[in-house]
Amino acid sequence: MAARSRLAALGSRLSPSIDMTAVEGVVIGGLFGALQAGLVMSLYRTEMVYEIGGIVGLYSLNGGWYVLLALGILFGIPFVAFVSGSINSFANTVIMLSSRSSALQKLLVPLLKRSALGVTCAGVGQLYGVGVGVLFQLVALPVWLRFVMGLSVPVPYLTVGGVVGVVAWALYGGAMGLVYGLILENSTG
Repeated sequence: MAARSRLAALGSRLSPSIDMTAVEGVVIGGLFGALQAGLVMSLYRTEMVYEIGGIVGLYSLNGGWYVLLALGILFGIPFVAFVSGSINSFANTVIMLSSRSSALQKLLVPLLKRSALGVTCAGVGQLYGVGVGVLFQLVALPVWLRFVMGLSVPVPYLTVGGVVGVVAWALYGGAMGLVYGLILENSTG
Protein backbone atom coordinates (compact mmCIF):
# COMPACT_ATOMS: atom_id res chain seq x y z
CA MET A 1 0.00 0.00 0.00
CA ALA A 2 2.80 2.45 0.87
CA ALA A 3 4.57 1.58 -2.38
CA ARG A 4 1.42 2.47 -4.35
CA SER A 5 1.10 5.87 -2.70
CA ARG A 6 4.77 6.62 -3.30
CA LEU A 7 4.40 5.54 -6.93
CA ALA A 8 1.30 7.76 -7.32
CA ALA A 9 3.14 10.70 -5.75
CA LEU A 10 6.09 10.15 -8.08
CA GLY A 11 3.77 9.90 -11.10
CA SER A 12 2.07 13.17 -10.22
CA ARG A 13 5.44 14.93 -10.03
CA LEU A 14 6.59 13.48 -13.36
CA SER A 15 3.45 14.21 -15.37
CA PRO A 16 3.53 17.63 -16.95
CA SER A 17 0.68 19.92 -16.10
CA ILE A 18 -0.98 21.41 -19.13
CA ASP A 19 -2.78 24.71 -18.87
CA MET A 20 -5.82 24.12 -21.04
CA THR A 21 -6.54 27.85 -21.23
CA ALA A 22 -3.12 28.41 -22.79
CA VAL A 23 -3.74 25.54 -25.22
CA GLU A 24 -7.10 27.05 -26.14
CA GLY A 25 -5.47 30.44 -26.61
CA VAL A 26 -2.73 29.03 -28.86
CA VAL A 27 -5.15 27.06 -31.01
CA ILE A 28 -7.74 29.82 -31.44
CA GLY A 29 -5.14 32.57 -31.69
CA GLY A 30 -3.02 30.57 -34.13
CA LEU A 31 -6.00 29.84 -36.37
CA PHE A 32 -7.17 33.47 -36.27
CA GLY A 33 -3.69 34.78 -37.03
CA ALA A 34 -3.14 32.24 -39.83
CA LEU A 35 -6.45 33.27 -41.36
CA GLN A 36 -5.28 36.87 -41.50
CA ALA A 37 -1.87 35.91 -42.90
CA GLY A 38 -3.50 33.74 -45.55
CA LEU A 39 -5.87 36.50 -46.58
CA VAL A 40 -3.00 38.96 -47.02
CA MET A 41 -1.05 36.42 -49.07
CA SER A 42 -4.12 35.59 -51.16
CA LEU A 43 -4.88 39.25 -51.82
CA TYR A 44 -1.36 39.81 -53.04
CA ARG A 45 -0.90 36.60 -55.02
CA THR A 46 -2.92 33.42 -54.56
CA GLU A 47 0.06 31.28 -55.56
CA MET A 48 1.72 32.19 -52.24
CA VAL A 49 -0.85 29.98 -50.50
CA TYR A 50 -0.14 27.23 -53.04
CA GLU A 51 3.56 27.45 -52.13
CA ILE A 52 2.74 27.01 -48.43
CA GLY A 53 0.86 23.81 -49.35
CA GLY A 54 3.84 22.75 -51.43
CA ILE A 55 5.75 22.15 -48.19
CA VAL A 56 3.98 18.82 -47.84
CA GLY A 57 3.25 18.21 -51.53
CA LEU A 58 -0.28 19.68 -51.45
CA TYR A 59 0.31 22.28 -54.16
CA SER A 60 -3.29 23.52 -54.28
CA LEU A 61 -5.37 26.27 -52.73
CA ASN A 62 -7.04 23.88 -50.27
CA GLY A 63 -3.74 22.22 -49.45
CA GLY A 64 -2.14 25.61 -48.86
CA TRP A 65 -4.90 26.63 -46.45
CA TYR A 66 -4.68 23.33 -44.55
CA VAL A 67 -0.94 23.71 -44.11
CA LEU A 68 -1.21 27.43 -43.31
CA LEU A 69 -3.75 26.81 -40.54
CA ALA A 70 -1.66 23.96 -39.14
CA LEU A 71 1.44 26.18 -39.18
CA GLY A 72 -0.55 28.88 -37.40
CA ILE A 73 -1.07 26.50 -34.50
CA LEU A 74 2.47 25.03 -34.61
CA PHE A 75 4.13 28.46 -34.71
CA GLY A 76 1.95 29.43 -31.77
CA ILE A 77 3.53 26.83 -29.49
CA PRO A 78 6.96 28.52 -29.26
CA PHE A 79 5.14 31.84 -28.84
CA VAL A 80 3.83 30.64 -25.47
CA ALA A 81 7.37 29.95 -24.27
CA PHE A 82 8.53 33.28 -25.69
CA VAL A 83 5.68 35.18 -24.01
CA SER A 84 5.97 33.44 -20.67
CA GLY A 85 9.63 34.42 -20.46
CA SER A 86 9.36 37.99 -21.75
CA ILE A 87 5.91 39.35 -20.91
CA ASN A 88 6.91 41.00 -17.63
CA SER A 89 9.93 42.82 -19.05
CA PHE A 90 7.94 43.90 -22.11
CA ALA A 91 5.09 45.21 -19.92
CA ASN A 92 7.59 47.13 -17.76
CA THR A 93 9.13 48.65 -20.88
CA VAL A 94 5.70 49.72 -22.16
CA ILE A 95 4.86 51.29 -18.80
CA MET A 96 8.23 53.07 -18.62
CA LEU A 97 7.91 54.41 -22.19
CA SER A 98 4.36 55.61 -21.61
CA SER A 99 5.40 57.41 -18.43
CA ARG A 100 7.99 59.41 -20.40
CA SER A 101 5.78 60.49 -23.28
CA SER A 102 2.40 62.16 -22.99
CA ALA A 103 1.49 61.05 -26.54
CA LEU A 104 2.14 57.41 -25.63
CA GLN A 105 0.19 57.87 -22.40
CA LYS A 106 -2.84 59.08 -24.35
CA LEU A 107 -2.57 56.11 -26.69
CA LEU A 108 -1.55 53.26 -24.39
CA VAL A 109 -3.23 53.97 -21.05
CA PRO A 110 -6.82 53.48 -22.34
CA LEU A 111 -5.76 50.32 -24.18
CA LEU A 112 -3.93 48.93 -21.16
CA LYS A 113 -6.90 49.69 -18.90
CA ARG A 114 -9.18 47.83 -21.32
CA SER A 115 -7.00 44.75 -21.73
CA ALA A 116 -3.42 44.95 -20.46
CA LEU A 117 -2.55 41.33 -21.24
CA GLY A 118 -4.21 41.44 -24.66
CA VAL A 119 -2.40 44.62 -25.70
CA THR A 120 0.94 43.42 -24.33
CA CYS A 121 0.65 39.99 -25.99
CA ALA A 122 -0.35 41.66 -29.26
CA GLY A 123 2.82 43.77 -29.16
CA VAL A 124 5.03 40.81 -28.33
CA GLY A 125 3.17 38.78 -30.97
CA GLN A 126 3.88 41.41 -33.59
CA LEU A 127 7.61 41.12 -32.92
CA TYR A 128 7.35 37.34 -32.86
CA GLY A 129 5.46 37.38 -36.17
CA VAL A 130 8.20 39.42 -37.84
CA GLY A 131 10.72 36.83 -36.67
CA VAL A 132 8.56 33.99 -37.98
CA GLY A 133 8.13 35.83 -41.27
CA VAL A 134 11.84 36.36 -41.78
CA LEU A 135 12.86 32.85 -40.75
CA PHE A 136 10.00 30.99 -42.41
CA GLN A 137 8.97 33.05 -45.44
CA LEU A 138 12.39 34.31 -46.50
CA VAL A 139 14.59 31.34 -45.57
CA ALA A 140 12.96 28.03 -44.55
CA LEU A 141 10.13 27.93 -47.11
CA PRO A 142 12.32 28.67 -50.15
CA VAL A 143 15.02 26.26 -48.97
CA TRP A 144 12.43 23.51 -48.56
CA LEU A 145 10.70 24.22 -51.86
CA ARG A 146 13.99 24.37 -53.74
CA PHE A 147 16.01 21.51 -52.28
CA VAL A 148 13.31 19.10 -51.13
CA MET A 149 10.45 19.75 -53.55
CA GLY A 150 12.67 20.65 -56.54
CA LEU A 151 10.91 23.94 -57.35
CA SER A 152 12.78 26.95 -58.71
CA VAL A 153 12.56 29.43 -55.83
CA PRO A 154 15.25 31.99 -54.94
CA VAL A 155 16.96 31.52 -51.58
CA PRO A 156 16.57 33.80 -49.67
CA TYR A 157 13.19 34.84 -51.02
CA LEU A 158 14.01 38.58 -51.25
CA THR A 159 11.19 39.54 -53.58
CA VAL A 160 8.09 41.66 -53.16
CA GLY A 161 6.25 38.41 -52.43
CA GLY A 162 8.75 37.61 -49.69
CA VAL A 163 8.23 41.00 -48.08
CA VAL A 164 4.45 40.55 -48.33
CA GLY A 165 4.94 37.20 -46.59
CA VAL A 166 6.85 38.85 -43.75
CA VAL A 167 4.08 41.43 -43.38
CA ALA A 168 1.47 38.64 -43.42
CA TRP A 169 3.31 36.72 -40.69
CA ALA A 170 3.71 39.94 -38.67
CA LEU A 171 -0.08 40.35 -38.82
CA TYR A 172 -0.36 36.70 -37.81
CA GLY A 173 1.78 37.32 -34.74
CA GLY A 174 -0.13 40.39 -33.64
CA ALA A 175 -3.52 38.74 -34.10
CA MET A 176 -2.41 35.52 -32.42
CA GLY A 177 -0.93 37.46 -29.50
CA LEU A 178 -4.06 39.56 -29.08
CA VAL A 179 -6.39 36.56 -29.07
CA TYR A 180 -4.05 34.58 -26.81
CA GLY A 181 -3.81 37.47 -24.33
CA LEU A 182 -7.58 38.08 -24.34
CA ILE A 183 -8.32 34.40 -23.70
CA LEU A 184 -5.84 34.26 -20.82
CA GLU A 185 -7.13 37.52 -19.37
CA ASN A 186 -10.76 36.43 -19.58
CA SER A 187 -10.00 33.09 -17.94
CA THR A 188 -8.61 34.79 -14.84
CA GLY A 189 -11.62 37.01 -14.36
